[in-house]
Amino acid sequence: MRQRVVIALALCVNPKLVIADEPTTALDVSIQAQIIKVLKRLCADHGAAVMLITHDMGVIAETADRVAVMYAGRIAEIGPVSDVIKRAKHPYTHGLMGSIPVIGHDLDRLTQIEGSMPRLTEIPRGCPYNPRCPRVFDRCRAERPDLMPVDRSRVACWLYDQEVPAHG
Repeated sequence: MRQRVVIALALCVNPKLVIADEPTTALDVSIQAQIIKVLKRLCADHGAAVMLITHDMGVIAETADRVAVMYAGRIAEIGPVSDVIKRAKHPYTHGLMGSIPVIGHDLDRLTQIEGSMPRLTEIPRGCPYNPRCPRVFDRCRAERPDLMPVDRSRVACWLYDQEVPAHG
């Protein structure tokens, strides 16, 4: 009930954008679905956009049109939800998607991303994901990639650079 009250309070000032930070955390799945349904309906009725901040890929898959995957405080990949979930481009996004169990697939182990997140005060030079990346190469350790277009998404990864590197 608290989530519903907060949503109502947020919408009573007719915002153009509602930022919902973990709106379904600690709720069971049926209540989660109700909260998301109420949020979507009320925002549609008020003409407001919704930005969900969540770690729950199920909520993202069911509710969002676009998703931005962040690593170490930066966007690693952004694009349509179906593209990012089904055809992840960034090695971090690929690892995240591989760590989600799929009903009907009999696996001994889920994909595991080796290593751990860097402290935000100790982000490595180059791509922040490079110490953990299974596809790392020299440029990843030296230069931080910006988002670049790949199909319908944008990805911060040197694997998709279309230009010849300046240093050969």
